[in-house]
Amino acid sequence: MSIKDENPYVEQINKVQDYIENHLEEPLTIEQLSQIANFSEYHFQRIYGFMTGESLYGFIKRIRLEKAAYMLLSDKKRPIIDIAMSVGFCSQSSFAKAFKSQYGVSGSSYRKTDGTFKKTDFVGQYLKERDITIEPLNIEIRKEKAIKLIYTRYMGPYKGDSELFSDLFNKLYQWADQRKLISTSSRWFVIYHDFGNETNEDQLRLSVCMSVDRNVAVNGDIGILNFHEGQYAVGSFMVEPNEYGKAWYYMYGKWLPTSGYKPDDRFSLEHYPIVEEREGKRLVEIYIPIV
Repeated sequence: MSIKDENPYVEQINKVQDYIENHLEEPLTIEQLSQIANFSEYHFQRIYGFMTGESLYGFIKRIRLEKAAYMLLSDKKRPIIDIAMSVGFCSQSSFAKAFKSQYGVSGSSYRKTDGTFKKTDFVGQYLKERDITIEPLNIEIRKEKAIKLIYTRYMGPYKGDSELFSDLFNKLYQWADQRKLISTSSRWFVIYHDFGNETNEDQLRLSVCMSVDRNVAVNGDIGILNFHEGQYAVGSFMVEPNEYGKAWYYMYGKWLPTSGYKPDDRFSLEHYPIVEEREGKRLVEIYIPIV
C-alpha cells in the first residue's frame, strides 16, 4: 500500500492491524477479525492477502515473532516463556519452533546478540559492523497524558527516503487543514509498527500522525488511534536525514539496558518539535514507553 492508494478497503485493513497489535496476547481468529473489518471470513482473507501480500495468519505470526525478538533484546532478564506468552504463544515449545524457523537460531542465542544479528539465507549467523555514533542533546523522563492522533499509514521500504516522508506529512497536513484541525498546539509524530530490523522492507509499516483535540470523523486511509497515557523516556537528538536509526539505536542499545527501566507495550514514537533546522540537521525526540 502506498500513500497514493485510494482503495476503499484500506480503512478496514488498518483497523484490523491496529486491533491485532493491541491484542497480540489473545487468541485471534479469522471470524473475530473479519467482523472488525465488516467482511465475510472468506472475502476478508482474500482481500487481506491481495492488499498486503501476505496471509492474515502470516501477518499475526510475523508480528508476534518480531515483537518477541525486540523484547528478547530490550529486556534480557525477562524469562523467555513470559515473553512467548505475552505475544500469544501457548507454550515455550511452540514459540521455540516458530522462532527458530523464522530466525534460524533459538531465542536464547538471539538474546546474546547486541541487536546486529540479521536473518540470512545461509546457515548460522553473522554480526555486521555499523556506524552508530551519535550523542543525545538530552534524555529525560516525561509523564504524558493520552492524546488522540489522526494518521496516514504507509507500507513498504522507507529508510532514507526523505521525499516519501515529506509526501506523507503533506498529505496528512492538507487533510487536516481542510477540516481546520491544525492549531499552534498540534503535535506531529511517526509510529513505526515493526519490531527490530528483521522485517522485510516491502512489509515495513509506519504511520505519520498529528494530534487532535476533538473528535474527528475519519475515512479511507486516514485513521485514528491513541497515544497512550504513561511514562516515557525521551531522547532529544539533532540528526541528519540518515541518522534517525542511530538515535533509535542509542536509546534502545545504549540507554535503556543501563537505565533501570523496562520497556512497556505501548507504541514507541518519533516526535518532531517545531524548531528550525541547524546546518541541515533537525530536532527529533525518540519516545520509549517505560515502567
